Amino acid sequence: MNNSTIKLMFLASQKFESGKAVRGAFLLTDSETKPNEFRCTNPIRPTSLQNILYGDTMEQYILVELIGKPLYTTISEKPNLILVKDPTFLDLRPKISTPILQLTKEEEINTAQRGNGDFQLFTSSTGKFDPIVVKTHYQFPDDKNLAKEMLGPIFNRYDLTEPFNRISVALEQVHIQKIGEV
Repeated sequence: MNNSTIKLMFLASQKFESGKAVRGAFLLTDSETKPNEFRCTNPIRPTSLQNILYGDTMEQYILVELIGKPLYTTISEKPNLILVKDPTFLDLRPKISTPILQLTKEEEINTAQRGNGDFQLFTSSTGKFDPIVVKTHYQFPDDKNLAKEMLGPIFNRYDLTEPFNRISVALEQVHIQKIGEV
């Protein structure tokens, strides 16, 4: 695949209001991580009753059903890969056709976090960026082959974890401006 046609979707969420609200967003980029599209959700504020009823499944429900799926369906041009930091977003993978890869800086991951799934270590041949660990959903281990094919050349030139910082700052601005508030 030609690098100039690759579209990467960086998908993330962020908590606000002491954890009482969460927003999700995606940044669709080209292979040089230049932005093509950005969208975010309105704040999601589960009630006390919802927290009780959903229990431990609340976070997964919010990230996959209320953030991941809706944002994916609104994207103007489907990405070749979806990149996430939060492993909960991997649960979106069985519901869509686009491969999802979790990216974690090597120094941030420990053995307990590895859990189910297939891991692969990526290093930048230029040495410019810290090594990253790529994890796939356990039902889609072959997604790691796309990681090597598509992300390898990109990671030699661009820090693949940096767009998540852009999303975080953008979400902070959106929340401060109360965009999407009812």
